[in-house]
Amino acid sequence: MTTDPHEEGLSWGSENDPTHVDAPVVEHPADDTEPGEPGTGSALLVTLGVFGGVFLLFTVGWIIGVQRSTVPATNLFFAFMYRLGQILAIAAPAAWFVGVLVLARERRAGIRILCLLLGVVLLAPWPFILGRGA
Repeated sequence: MTTDPHEEGLSWGSENDPTHVDAPVVEHPADDTEPGEPGTGSALLVTLGVFGGVFLLFTVGWIIGVQRSTVPATNLFFAFMYRLGQILAIAAPAAWFVGVLVLARERRAGIRILCLLLGVVLLAPWPFILGRGA
């Protein structure tokens, strides 16, 4: 019986072939993540990207709001503390976003979203939004 030359290239040979090696079958464990467990689905990644953009805009808003600020310094301690508050206000949105991602990574996606929403409400750059200095 003649074999088709096209089928020879698609076969692995028989068990009598000296190059044939039987390897043990390794079964990979199934993914044990449940739908309710922490994970990164497409919708969650897009949502986190949107929140990242909002917090980035908040950082820019705080920078602009700090530059518009015109509070006179009465003494050295007051000037230092006021400048420190401005620096912390600029860093707060980025720190909140990273903190939620790091500290709540084992939590459900809904908890992370609620924490990020809380940050959006608490860290809004009101001096920039209202159009005046702090």
